[in-house]
Amino acid sequence: PSRVSALQNEGGQGMDVRPGADYAAGHIPGSLAIPLRGAFATWLGWLVPDPATPLIIVAGPGQDLGEVIWQALKIGYDTLAGTLAGGMPAWEAAGQPVAATPLLTPGQVDPAAVIDVRQAGEYAAGHLPGAASIELGALAAGAAGLVGRRVVTMCGHGERAATAASVLERAGHTGVAVVDGGGPPEWASATGRALEEEA
Repeated sequence: PSRVSALQNEGGQGMDVRPGADYAAGHIPGSLAIPLRGAFATWLGWLVPDPATPLIIVAGPGQDLGEVIWQALKIGYDTLAGTLAGGMPAWEAAGQPVAATPLLTPGQVDPAAVIDVRQAGEYAAGHLPGAASIELGALAAGAAGLVGRRVVTMCGHGERAATAASVLERAGHTGVAVVDGGGPPEWASATGRALEEEA
């Protein structure tokens, strides 16, 4: 754990590849959440623009580190500094700081606080009334404008929402929550309210 802290202080990036709910429950402050799935390499390349950035992988039990490495290497990210031995339990046991992000179900969401991070076409097909649309790839550029606001990140299933929450937290935003377990259709089912659509 102390080596991870040193690497982060030297410009390394903590890369949390666990499921979004695990990230929300407890993560290394300043780490970037990109849950391991087929689109991992795409989001890595988009959100960590410098392939020379040393990456410190935080994985959960049973996750395939070989898959993480392969996806990183296939887009030229070969500066893998290592993995957090023992995962988050070892980090916590060493007394290192842990951050948590509130996790909400779709039915707990105030639409006015929602930042919908799906692509524009997904948003247009159906979104919460009053929800703002900022695609995940553009969120870092717009993060400063959200400071001081209570924000809830939402996507279709929760993976991009977790990543969005980590992007905002890295930018210094403290009032972030993330929707897990569904997106706008699940919100509509839970609340009985209609989604808005755009032509």
